[in-house]
Amino acid sequence: MLIKQLIKTNLVLSLILGTYSSFAQSRLLLSGELKASEQQLFYAPKSDNWRVQVQWMMKEGDIAQPGDVVVVFDSGSIASEIEQDEVSLEAAKEELVRVTTSNEEKQIEAEFNFKRTELLVQRARIDAAIPQANLSTYDYQKNQLEFEKALINRQKSAQELLQVKTENKVAHNKQLLTIEQLETNLQYNKTQLASMSIKAQRSGPVLYANHPWNGEKAFVGMTAQPGWKIAEIPTMSELYIEAWVHEVDYQKLKLGQPAKLLFDAYLQQPLQATLTEISTQPEERLQWGKDAYFRARFNFSAPKLTLLPGMSAKLTIRSE
Repeated sequence: MLIKQLIKTNLVLSLILGTYSSFAQSRLLLSGELKASEQQLFYAPKSDNWRVQVQWMMKEGDIAQPGDVVVVFDSGSIASEIEQDEVSLEAAKEELVRVTTSNEEKQIEAEFNFKRTELLVQRARIDAAIPQANLSTYDYQKNQLEFEKALINRQKSAQELLQVKTENKVAHNKQLLTIEQLETNLQYNKTQLASMSIKAQRSGPVLYANHPWNGEKAFVGMTAQPGWKIAEIPTMSELYIEAWVHEVDYQKLKLGQPAKLLFDAYLQQPLQATLTEISTQPEERLQWGKDAYFRARFNFSAPKLTLLPGMSAKLTIRSE
């Protein structure tokens, strides 16, 4: 009797386990995360240092309006560099005025000297044109020599005038380049300073990003490398569920397949979702190991629920 009872019990357990196994195999459970189709992302900016510190952030969950400052990074010495650039730029502009005035004076003097030598040439030419018959040999040769000296002096003054003009142009352009460089540095530093305070371009809730290494939420005081995502403002008009499907279960899914959706925050309010997109190329999820996963998107409608991107959800799919 005992043996028969054990056999009967085993048969019942086998039937129950078989039924449960069949039921489990007909259901595919996925964990997902609420995402927004569009969002404004806030990244750590480039700076002179390898890392930049988050100095202030709008409280997570607060609604930002366009123009509101959302994230402020430590500007370091940028403000003092801007002040120094402004002082240097003002001094360079004053130097340009001084150089211009000095150049004008040099050129006026060189032009006057050239005109004076030109007049001396004309006078010497008149004396040199007097026929030798009307003068003594000494006076005639003296006039010829004075004429040649006047021609040489005029040539010298012409070269000096040309040299002064060239030097003036070089000095003027050099000072202009100095001013341009200072203006470029000033504009760059102002742009850097502006990038340290990032403003919202759309309205929506502020959500902190996860640390790319340890998955922790971003926080005030953390140091970030350039390009790290610090926060985001999602567009609440089009939300969806993102899930990652293991390669073993990939063949069980089809576009348009319905799913039962349950948010962790609303366990008593089940919803319906539809598989609208699934990737064709698998990806590795480092935090989950070396297996391959496919990204899947599920659309849904929940007008009565208060939802925020980042919420966790569970999807139950009847596999075929």
